[in-house]
Amino acid sequence: MASLLSLSVPSLQSRTYARVASFLARRADRAQARAEGYPVSDTRRIMTQEEAIALGQFVRTVNATPDGDVSIRHQVTAITMRRPDGTPRLVDVDELALEWLVKLGVIDRFEGQVWVRTNVRDPETLQHVLQQAVRPIPVPPLSDEEREERATWDKMFQPHTYTYLPTTIWQATTAAALETQRGAMLGRLLAPLTGTPWRVAGTVGVSELGFCTLNTAMQTTHWGEATDSELSVTLYSADGMTSGWSGHAHRNWDKLEPERVAHEALTIATQHLHAVRAEPGRYTAILSATAMGQLLRAMARFFNVETLGPFSYPHQVVGARDKRGQQLFDSRITLTTDPTDPEGGDFPFFPGGNPYPSGKVTWMENGVLKRRSASVGLGLQYGMTPLRDPECVRMSGGPTSIDEMIANCERGLYVHRLSAVHEVDALSGTMEGFTRHGCLLIQNGKITHPVKDFRFRESPFLALNRVLALGTPQRVAFGFQPPHENQPWPLPPVIAPPVMVRDFNFSALADNA
Repeated sequence: MASLLSLSVPSLQSRTYARVASFLARRADRAQARAEGYPVSDTRRIMTQEEAIALGQFVRTVNATPDGDVSIRHQVTAITMRRPDGTPRLVDVDELALEWLVKLGVIDRFEGQVWVRTNVRDPETLQHVLQQAVRPIPVPPLSDEEREERATWDKMFQPHTYTYLPTTIWQATTAAALETQRGAMLGRLLAPLTGTPWRVAGTVGVSELGFCTLNTAMQTTHWGEATDSELSVTLYSADGMTSGWSGHAHRNWDKLEPERVAHEALTIATQHLHAVRAEPGRYTAILSATAMGQLLRAMARFFNVETLGPFSYPHQVVGARDKRGQQLFDSRITLTTDPTDPEGGDFPFFPGGNPYPSGKVTWMENGVLKRRSASVGLGLQYGMTPLRDPECVRMSGGPTSIDEMIANCERGLYVHRLSAVHEVDALSGTMEGFTRHGCLLIQNGKITHPVKDFRFRESPFLALNRVLALGTPQRVAFGFQPPHENQPWPLPPVIAPPVMVRDFNFSALADNA
């Protein structure tokens, strides 16, 4: 490998260096960058496509890896919130992640993957970070078996051109709101709750995301950009025993409805006053769109062919026959993914070193399992179409409103939201969690009184065979959680309806857990 330390920044192409310097300067201090003559947009914080390509070329040049793939992810997230005690809090995160492949040791051995998350603000420091990330590692030559495996993989990734679906997941109004309109939106969210006896916590979040891959094998550059926004509000009683929550998410800032969210949270909180204990057991459950969306998100990984669970047979190996083609859900249920969905769209490719197309997919059709997801390498290896897990998904709905569901319920529970949903049995897909922010007892078609929260233990894969009614699908707000590596914010869009199911298992009272 060439000596990395012998490379100096002036040896880079001046145009590439200028673009990288401009991007990093704007990232460091937008006002200073504008004063120094760098181009600064008032409607975007993330890199442009041209800047992303220049940054990728910079990475290749600094690390002397002209044949290596480079992936760049730049996300800016801005959160404005008010805590229950009335104090404000601002969160502004600008994260740049670089990932590239380099030859390690003997040139025909393998390609090593290096990943760097950085907040550097100038080309010289970035150059130093990139140099320190790679060290020559001596490794022995390939064995005959490894050579054969490498040849198989190389054959699968021959140069070719992909066609992607056009998407509308970048909204200029949302990008512009990131710096200038969050406070005003929070004011609109909290205004209807002023003067009420409730302690109020409100959150408004905006995000911009750009993703770029420079792929050598395919001789192409792939770019995607997206915006998203979400608001939520939580009400607490003075004694902390009662709460209500509501939220709304949309890629288009102008579509957010803060007043509706505030009134819904107030209604739920008021209905939940003076909650009493109820006996655990199996009830007819009316799950709000939010609760159903939380279950759908937890179900997404089971669609992957590498995951043993309700869609596979016990001890099944990858590539073997599974339950595709079988009726597994109620016949009214269809699950789809569509990058062009105006509410639930996403990047039309795999965000990674091999940006294989991610198009329209029907996972379940009238209750029948149609497709399962697979990574690019695994899918091509077993003759499957590579598909991303359905973390971004739309579930079909029906004509029944929540009021109509309640009127048709002899005895059951309305569940407004869930928390701490987690898997406890992989083969059946059984999950546990808690009801939260509004659980109401229904008797003879009417809400009789609020009840204290339950722990539930249920397989949503089985519960979706016991559907009594479906409502109108809507984009689900999950609420703000501090982002981390395995749980970014915002989460991919999920469109879900309210659902009425029989015999949902509420296994214990939450305070006895």
